Amino acid sequence: MIGVGVRFVARAALWATRLFYELGRHGPPLPEGPLVVVANHPNSILDALVVFCVAGRRVHPLARAPLFERAVVGQVLRELGGLPVYRPQDDPTQLGKNDATFDAAVAALAQGEAVLVFPEGTSHSEPELAPLKTGAARIALRAESESGWNLGLRIVPIGLTYRRKTRFRGEAAAFVGEPFGLAPWREMHAQDPVRAVRALTAALAEALEGGTLQLHAPEDEALLEAAEAIYAAERGLERAGDRDKLAVRLPRLQLFAAGMEWLRAHDAERFERLAAGVRALDARLERLGLEEGEIPARRSLRATLRTLGTDGLLTAIGLPLALIGTGAWYLPYAAPRLVLLVRRQAYEAVASIKLGTALAAFPLVYAGWLVLAYRLGGWISLALVAVVLPIAGIVAMHWREHYADVRQDLRFLWLSLRKRGLAEQLRARRRAIADAIDDVIADWEAERERRGAGA
Repeated sequence: MIGVGVRFVARAALWATRLFYELGRHGPPLPEGPLVVVANHPNSILDALVVFCVAGRRVHPLARAPLFERAVVGQVLRELGGLPVYRPQDDPTQLGKNDATFDAAVAALAQGEAVLVFPEGTSHSEPELAPLKTGAARIALRAESESGWNLGLRIVPIGLTYRRKTRFRGEAAAFVGEPFGLAPWREMHAQDPVRAVRALTAALAEALEGGTLQLHAPEDEALLEAAEAIYAAERGLERAGDRDKLAVRLPRLQLFAAGMEWLRAHDAERFERLAAGVRALDARLERLGLEEGEIPARRSLRATLRTLGTDGLLTAIGLPLALIGTGAWYLPYAAPRLVLLVRRQAYEAVASIKLGTALAAFPLVYAGWLVLAYRLGGWISLALVAVVLPIAGIVAMHWREHYADVRQDLRFLWLSLRKRGLAEQLRARRRAIADAIDDVIADWEAERERRGAGA
């Protein structure tokens, strides 16, 4: 019975992760066969849950040992096949137990399974990768060498990127890199195992850098988001329904990040001019209540009113259920914020605390509503509430997002009527920024061609 409960909690944690974030994956699911999956570590235990949700197969995560001692988290990690890692900063007397963890990881790989390692060793929110620990490389090389180099083990890098990572309905994207084998390090391992571990660790760092956003400073993230959004909106690069989907935007964001670093290094004055223009337009759009880079398309007043009327009607129809859902689920929705007020946490742990609190609060509140319904109206009332409340909660979530869009369009229509030429002015500024970015791209590509010709 306990095992069934643990499995239910583990499945609920994965479902809650999909609800907490809009998840996306760039690249294929994980291939079959023995894999060492390496990922960056910006978001505590949620990093493992996100990988589980997008992997397409079971993986065994290596996680710091203290997590296994927590009542719910520890049970979930064990159910998901987790293996404890003992770090000196947690308890230096337990370091000897890592031998058993490494043995278990190698045994899992020998059985054709996948092992997930976060080689940075600790969760952080810095804009660049932390120096990697050697554990992933040691596990991979040991597993392959003990099989006589016949295991066929591959390493798969996964770059994790978040947008509004501490907020409900933020975004999470996994960039699944190209799998690679260990043959290039076989001879080196035979001659100098320590050197082979270091060389493989350096290759892992390079692979992870290729799948993540490597930024100069934390404040560059907002600048990067705004510049890419402005450019994509002006050039019409988003397909219908793709706006704000982080997994779709991720390759372009990576390109913009690299271009931004190139421009800063080669022409700092030009970089500052372009950055100032992006920030100014982004701030103006924010004051107008518009999304990053988004300026409503040119439409006649009649067409605009017709669209707003349709959207307003849909909003009105969904309002009763949205109100029920908001009222019924407000307590578990607010509970994580109340917990964080009492229990201060590192920024990287905020989303995990929110998810864990909600995972406990929602079933308790749901059970409370069912008990109340039964006492007031018997079994029929209980059955009705049991069906309506989950539906009302989902409607409330989507209604809120749809209402925000309608409100934005109404606000911009009102401002456009008050100040004629506003939309054209904003479009002109957006177009100028996009043209300036195209110029940077052209210069960047020209330099790369010159370097290639001179090589």
